[in-house]
Amino acid sequence: MMKTGEILERLRRLRVLVVGDICLDRWCRYDPAEALESAETGIPRVAVTQVEVTPGAGGTIANNLAALGVGQVTVVGVVGRDGFGWEVKVALAARGIDGSRLVEAAGVQTFTYTKVINGKTGEEDRPRLDFIVNRPMTVAVEQAVMGQLGGEWDAVIVSDQAETGAGGVVTGVRGRVGFVVAGCRGRGAQRTSRPSRCGCGPSPSRRARGSAAATSPRARCRRAGATAGRDGSARSRRGWARPAGQRSGRGAPAGSSAW
Repeated sequence: MMKTGEILERLRRLRVLVVGDICLDRWCRYDPAEALESAETGIPRVAVTQVEVTPGAGGTIANNLAALGVGQVTVVGVVGRDGFGWEVKVALAARGIDGSRLVEAAGVQTFTYTKVINGKTGEEDRPRLDFIVNRPMTVAVEQAVMGQLGGEWDAVIVSDQAETGAGGVVTGVRGRVGFVVAGCRGRGAQRTSRPSRCGCGPSPSRRARGSAAATSPRARCRRAGATAGRDGSARSRRGWARPAGQRSGRGAPAGSSAW
């Protein structure tokens, strides 16, 4: 049996890729004593006095890996050309996470969760304000995401966080991501679980929806899906193919594939 020190030492040698919804969590504390009525609407304001931002969804997984001492943690996802996207990158960099493979997309807002917390009680007692994406990613953005999957990784983790039927980073390309991950299965690699939105993984009510997609000692991930079709199939050098064992899953949006 490995000792704790041996496990931690091995973690320092790992390279892990986290693919999917890399979101921003904003923790806004407000002072209820400052709830003045708005002169325009008469509705009492929520007076935020402190804001903390952290990587959310797949970013939370990356943060946890970095905190455990994993040698290299890289994320692939989509952010908008907005302030929230900038904050995601800063939050990742502050934790030693490589965000250089994030795709900036015009016309897409950064998926952001805003939690409003009572500064007196510490309770989240106001409705959450979410900035969501509920339109499918364009083909160009999907292709850009797929183009960032190259490299050698010890593990690839796929996070499908978005609760919307469309707009998640891997919602429309799940099959293609699976195809690329399938190419990482040399030397004992295996898929250990499936994305939650296919109905096979953790309950959608759970906050964290990261799914370990594949593990392999220095597995080589090739850009096999760069010219794949929108139906989730992927073109390899031998023609069109789907990941081994792929099937249609419950809860999978029309036109996508669960794997």
